[in-house]
Amino acid sequence: MDEFLSSTTEPRIYQQVIFSECVTNPGNTLVVLPTGLGKTVIMAYLAAYSLKRDPTKQILILTPTRPLVHQIKEMFLEFIGNLTSDMVLEVSGEVSPPKRKLAYPSAKIIIGTPQTIENDLTFDRYDIQRTSLLCIDEVHRATGDYAYVGIANQAQCQIIGFTATPGNNPDKILEVCENLRISKVSVTDTSDLDVREYISIHTPKVVWIKLPKVYELALETLQTYQDELIRALKERIPRPLDLKYLGKKEALGIHQHVVQLTKQDSAYGELLIFSSNLIRVQHLKELVESQGFPQALNSLQKWRRKTSSKALRIFLEDSRIFDLEKQMTNQLVLHPKLQRLIDEISDISGQPDSRIIIFSNYRDTIRFLNAELPNNNIKCGIFIGHSSTKDDKGLTQKQQLEVIDQFRRGDLKVLLSTSVGEEGLDVGNCDLVVFYDSVPSVVRAIQRRGRGRKKKSRVIHLVTKGTRDEAMYWAIKRKDKQMKKFLKNDLPRLLDSKQDRYGTLDQFFSKKTAKSEDTHPSQPIIVIDNRESTSRIPKLLKQNGARLNPQELEVGDYVVSNRVIVERKTYSDFVNSIIDGRLFQPPSPGQYSQLVRLAQQDFPLLIIQFDPEAINRQIHVNSVMGAISSIILDFKIPVIFTRNDSETAALLFQLAKREQMDSSVDISLPSVSKKEHNIEEIQLFMLSVIPGINIAKAKSLLARFKTIQNIAFADLDDLISVPQIGKKLASRIQAVLTSSGDESLP
Repeated sequence: MDEFLSSTTEPRIYQQVIFSECVTNPGNTLVVLPTGLGKTVIMAYLAAYSLKRDPTKQILILTPTRPLVHQIKEMFLEFIGNLTSDMVLEVSGEVSPPKRKLAYPSAKIIIGTPQTIENDLTFDRYDIQRTSLLCIDEVHRATGDYAYVGIANQAQCQIIGFTATPGNNPDKILEVCENLRISKVSVTDTSDLDVREYISIHTPKVVWIKLPKVYELALETLQTYQDELIRALKERIPRPLDLKYLGKKEALGIHQHVVQLTKQDSAYGELLIFSSNLIRVQHLKELVESQGFPQALNSLQKWRRKTSSKALRIFLEDSRIFDLEKQMTNQLVLHPKLQRLIDEISDISGQPDSRIIIFSNYRDTIRFLNAELPNNNIKCGIFIGHSSTKDDKGLTQKQQLEVIDQFRRGDLKVLLSTSVGEEGLDVGNCDLVVFYDSVPSVVRAIQRRGRGRKKKSRVIHLVTKGTRDEAMYWAIKRKDKQMKKFLKNDLPRLLDSKQDRYGTLDQFFSKKTAKSEDTHPSQPIIVIDNRESTSRIPKLLKQNGARLNPQELEVGDYVVSNRVIVERKTYSDFVNSIIDGRLFQPPSPGQYSQLVRLAQQDFPLLIIQFDPEAINRQIHVNSVMGAISSIILDFKIPVIFTRNDSETAALLFQLAKREQMDSSVDISLPSVSKKEHNIEEIQLFMLSVIPGINIAKAKSLLARFKTIQNIAFADLDDLISVPQIGKKLASRIQAVLTSSGDESLP
């Protein structure tokens, strides 16, 4: 192992053991290693070993976030001897696809975010068959539809997954193992003899917090409202509600059940008001219990700025909520957690080399603490994610890296972080880690306390006594104990029993390849618009066996043959395009509307993904049906409904397969271009530019007057005699066609 290392690196015994377990296992290995024990070092050794065995192959390292990509590259350059920066390629969405495609072949080690790598695999920009080793960081994410799963399914090489904890329960852990075809697990526990001297992860010290009387009264008010909502739901919902414990998760489950009932019978729609407001009550209760009045008040004020739904208006107009909001405004009593936090960190924060990280589930709390702590001479900075809303702007990657650098240098002593700082990112060695609130996940709890990596680091957990804050604390403690037992005793036995399912890697992939050839004897080509590349559909098309050719299309989203062009819209987008006019009206004078351009193609299709839960109630269903009727009858465009991305991808694949497998159809795929237009099309376009005139009305005017000249000189009464042309619209037509241009539009 030493031959791969830089002269400044000395491997620890347990790192050598894990390395040996991985390279001697012919299958895939799951490495469970507590935070701070050097999983990136082991990853680097494995990469160097694989390159030495076969220098013609590449190494692929996957990690969830862009900052981690850069961090791992810097650590690889430090740990691996004779490795230069140009041999390591950083891959993220910030680099354009063409540049990524050109850079892949010359790289020895590729470190990237999973979404970007999967996207490049989908569009054949990256050849994973050249890869001899795939290392996956934070591998507990390899569940469901996460990109790790799709990449692993295409990787015909050894896979090594790394995590501090592989899941919250046995089912999730087994799902990770199943998705990555894990045949062996290497578990290192903090109690193991060979890691004890390096362990700096400490059992959190629990600080119990008692709520003041005013908070208890607020919770009683919310509980009264909650009981009223529950009674209303119990009276109407057919099945009994299990309400032994009611939190936000359970309230969401009740709401989803009501949504399903409403789909079956619209009479249940009234219950959506109760179930929606039950979620809001739970949210406020959680904020009052574990965060404080300022955060609860901030949520109420945000809701008041967007009272778009009937349920929200009813909630805010309720006298109990109104009085509670007034009380919080006039009597802004702070949660006792704040003062206890200040007491705990005041002495440490003034020391020259001190580092403190404080975690909270809520951005509002992070911003609240960022405003309050400086009042006590505590300088701090915030570390939150990218996502932004109108009321809450996130941090860009550049801003995140700047904050982390300031924290490492000591310019910031205290870092206030949401969950984005829990996982993987090296925020340095902290003297103190504070849980400002409890987390509902074993994975997150372990990641949080893993930020305290100094030998004398402390971990403090502030828990509000007698609330769900306390309930979550005990639940995670119990689950953590159960998970450790499962990893040590049960998982190795279960993996052994599944060995015969896969055999060796060569056997697995020979079976997989044969099955793939039977299922997809040929691969149709589908041209896809660049704007569609961020959806799930390209990934699903690739899984079905299609070859994808991304282009910037002038019209449509998918081209499946030289005659069939498909436009895809979600139901929400379709409705919004009716409301804002872009579906029927041209974006600007001299241009064509979406439908006109689509209708000009030989065989256009419109796919609408109809999700009942996304129905936009701002527009009447008759308006939607009217628009669909116009598309079919006036524009001669067939409309097809699908329920989700999977159905859309399946339909597109079958369309392409049918078009391209039929020998009578020319399967050449030319770039999309406009057809030559006849005079009638140009006349219709000219009239449809007038506000209020759609294609149907333009056709009626031409049918009545034959030419635009006749329309221009027609009397007002003659124009009004045309169906759907009223007096105001007739006046507008006359003004547009006959005025000098300095008049205002009627």
